[in-house]
Amino acid sequence: MSARVLSPANEITILRIMFAPIFGILVVDRHYLAALLVLGAAAISDFADGFVARSFHQKTPLGVALDPIADKILMTTAFLVLSFSGALPWWLTIVVITRDVGILLTAGVISLVAGYRPFPPSLLGKASTTVQVGTVLAALAARIWPEWSLGLLLHGLIDLTAALAAASGLHYLFVARHRFGLAASAAEVPEELNSQRIEELKEQFKS
Repeated sequence: MSARVLSPANEITILRIMFAPIFGILVVDRHYLAALLVLGAAAISDFADGFVARSFHQKTPLGVALDPIADKILMTTAFLVLSFSGALPWWLTIVVITRDVGILLTAGVISLVAGYRPFPPSLLGKASTTVQVGTVLAALAARIWPEWSLGLLLHGLIDLTAALAAASGLHYLFVARHRFGLAASAAEVPEELNSQRIEELKEQFKS
């Protein structure tokens, strides 16, 4: 892999992926404070890779692909190990992972059938990711400082995470279906009809 592709920004993103197994091991071993510190380091690296890419013009296709993958790997690991340790309910983890798998499969099918079509994250998707991070932080804090009585806050975040995951997943499927439908409709228009329409427009401009 060339140095241009494996830029410093991409190396920071890869480092964030490596934080995921470390975080998982720490949670399974019930070292919640250390896991929280690792999560903080991952958040700093998320900011750093974006800053480096923008400041030094190091934005690459690899980086664009790796950044959301790194986030998903870390969040998926967090929900799995926190559910395993009893800090989060399994049903929430299933909802979150099902949403991500559904989006991934839908995007993959559309890319295979109609070619690559990027789908920028919606406001619902960004809100869902933000609340997921807040839920993970609250779950860790509840284990580190049980005297804080964070149960009510955590339960509220759990319900909100589930609602936003479902809503953003359905919204993504709706948008993907709409865009794919438009693309399919355009592809089905015979070429001669397109040519005929162009000739009609030329005649209108001449008159």
